[in-house]
Amino acid sequence: MSRVDGGNRPSLPPKRSEFERSERSDATRDGKPGTAQGRTPANANVRSFQGRSDFEPSRPAPARPTPPQTPAVKAPPSPAEAESIAQADMELGLLAEFPDADAQSGIASAMLHAHSDAPASQNRIVERLKQDGRLETLFGEVFREDNPYVEQPHKNAIVRALDTALSRGTVTGDDLRAFSRGTYAQEWQQIGAALGDARK
Repeated sequence: MSRVDGGNRPSLPPKRSEFERSERSDATRDGKPGTAQGRTPANANVRSFQGRSDFEPSRPAPARPTPPQTPAVKAPPSPAEAESIAQADMELGLLAEFPDADAQSGIASAMLHAHSDAPASQNRIVERLKQDGRLETLFGEVFREDNPYVEQPHKNAIVRALDTALSRGTVTGDDLRAFSRGTYAQEWQQIGAALGDARK
């Protein structure tokens, strides 16, 4: 029987890593001992990272977006206009005390008549009534036949206020057309005819 004797066999040298092997081949090829520091890479195509992948197509720098144009800011009202607007806001609070639509329309038209020489506050009243969704109803009620709370000067005040609101963009022609097809179609057609006469 043969005896396996591992003690007499020469030991194998430890395996070298890939890095050590390539370093050694570089050293023998160049005739210089290779060192890990300051050596150039074995592959000439290897370069240091340039901020993007070599496989990524070059892209132009993104253009900076143009900031949106802001609309011109309206000039603040004069002290007299500011006072009349504040007065109109206070008077509009009175409408809540009268649940009856006839009474509300009478008060709204009387307010416009009282502010007939102050276009800024008249426009404020129209603007607030439009925001509240009451403009169509209240002005339609003013022009409704047999409304006991309305006098002719009140109707004239509404026409003047709407004319101002149209010129300032508070009320548009589309609004008037929609109102003339709504619940108070007949009344708003009268208002439209009166507006047309006032603008001639």
